[in-house]
Amino acid sequence: MLSAAMLASGVQAADTEPCAKDMVCASAPETVVKALQDAGYKALLSKSETTGNPMIESSANGYNYNIFFYECEERKSCASLLFGISFTAEDSNTPQLANEWNKKMRFMQMAVDDDKVLHVNYDITTKGGLNQKNFADVVDWWSSMLAELRKFFDAHPSKK
Repeated sequence: MLSAAMLASGVQAADTEPCAKDMVCASAPETVVKALQDAGYKALLSKSETTGNPMIESSANGYNYNIFFYECEERKSCASLLFGISFTAEDSNTPQLANEWNKKMRFMQMAVDDDKVLHVNYDITTKGGLNQKNFADVVDWWSSMLAELRKFFDAHPSKK
């Protein structure tokens, strides 16, 4: 299973600089919420039960997903975001299925944990901030990839 510690491993590089005007920064979660809402998506700010870091609940293309904040210092000054969605454990959730997706898709990565829960993630850094146009492009990529994910699942139905 992908643990929060595993996902948060690596160099911790908190973003301690103030988020500049009109920029989107993980260090200022409200800027992420506003940018999502401005792009027409729902965005509910809460906290991760695992890490206590900020988390946003949203949806696109028929999927509910979360945006997790990483590289945080004391649950603040976060420097990166992980757009993520997990799917119920099924026998058809295999490393081979994930590998088939990952061979074709550059930005959105799929993984299967030991319990056969399928995870799909898209990581971005916001250190120094993203302008509105860049962040809208990130969200558009994520949304487009969710549509591709649906096609992939249609072509690879679960074997219940």
